[in-house]
Amino acid sequence: MIQRWQPVENSKPQSDGITGTYRVDVDIPADDWANITEFYDVLIFNTGHWWGPDKFPKETPLVFYRGGKPIEPPLSIFDGLKVVLKSMSSYIEREVPSTTMKLWRTQSPRHFEGGEWDHNGSCLSKRLLEEHELDSWFDPRFGGVNKEARLVNSVIGEALVGTDIQLLNLTYMSEFRADAHPAIWLGKKDAVAVWGQDCMHWCLPGVPDAWVDILTARILHYFKQGNG
Repeated sequence: MIQRWQPVENSKPQSDGITGTYRVDVDIPADDWANITEFYDVLIFNTGHWWGPDKFPKETPLVFYRGGKPIEPPLSIFDGLKVVLKSMSSYIEREVPSTTMKLWRTQSPRHFEGGEWDHNGSCLSKRLLEEHELDSWFDPRFGGVNKEARLVNSVIGEALVGTDIQLLNLTYMSEFRADAHPAIWLGKKDAVAVWGQDCMHWCLPGVPDAWVDILTARILHYFKQGNG
């Protein structure tokens, strides 16, 4: 869906502190993907990381539009995401050829201990997590570091029900690998102390290679079954 930055006009005093809004038209697909859907045999969609409440503070909120007008009452980020995903999945089902393989990839998890990436968190673990540890680390009920990804993934799963878009869930398998990306993202002296660590972008081979292997197997299986 289309997202546009709308700064507040300087001539209008703002008592609420808002400096501008991000307008999201839930019913208008973005040209950069909507206009090329008939060209490819395989389409892979994804979303997640930028739907965290911390990305859009109250001074620069998301405002959701339908039919050119703000949706009333205003939607929260996750309620807006639900509407966006339903609109996207409906559009994809309607406009993308049925022979095209459609996948929706979930996001990479975070593995911080002791705080978030910018609040003394560390992802220098040297061991794989056990299955019984995953919920204590990641479940939204326990405030886990990966809670936003799990919440977003649940919304994605709901939106894809009844469609032919396949869910490519890379999050769960990757949650085990807290040991797999201890690299310091900036590669500079004292980077961790100054900036924290980037736990979203995997730095070592292994886990991302497995993602590609799974994707390749899914694609080959799809077309071997006579689809497309």
